[in-house]
Amino acid sequence: MHLRARHRQDLAGARGLRRRALLAVVLMLVVTGCNRSKRYETEVEVTRVSAVQKDHEGNTQTLDVEMRYVECPGSQIEIVRGDAAFAACAGRYKVGDKLRVSIDHVLSSDGYYRWRIRKLGDCVRPADPADETAYAMIRECDDSVVNGTRVGFQCKHVPDQKVVEKCPWFRRR
Repeated sequence: MHLRARHRQDLAGARGLRRRALLAVVLMLVVTGCNRSKRYETEVEVTRVSAVQKDHEGNTQTLDVEMRYVECPGSQIEIVRGDAAFAACAGRYKVGDKLRVSIDHVLSSDGYYRWRIRKLGDCVRPADPADETAYAMIRECDDSVVNGTRVGFQCKHVPDQKVVEKCPWFRRR
């Protein structure tokens, strides 16, 4: 009888261990599933193309492309910088060209989401995590009105809900 009770106790302990392991796996899947990277596509309009650095033969080694997000409300502007291969491809785009872009939306180590343009039109742009020159200005501006007269404007630089609903890659949390 003593051995049977011991055997039941061992079985109950093994079942509890399996349940805890299963719970841990489920929780891990839920957490990683909520924080996985996403890819988006949207349309931009090129507002500036500028060679930043050229070699001694005049070939562009570094190129900046400034664009505005056509489908997003407000004034969403981004500047991306690319290497010589990107410059050779994207250098053909002109101000006013409307292009499709592919965007990676990833969770960074500080717990906030970041987005990276990985493709502009037909041009692949390798992500450079050390790139401090890429710049995004996300803002929503409204007129300031006093006594029925427009006296200026006010801008919010944190994307509000309507921007994030239309352009979800701007979500930071």
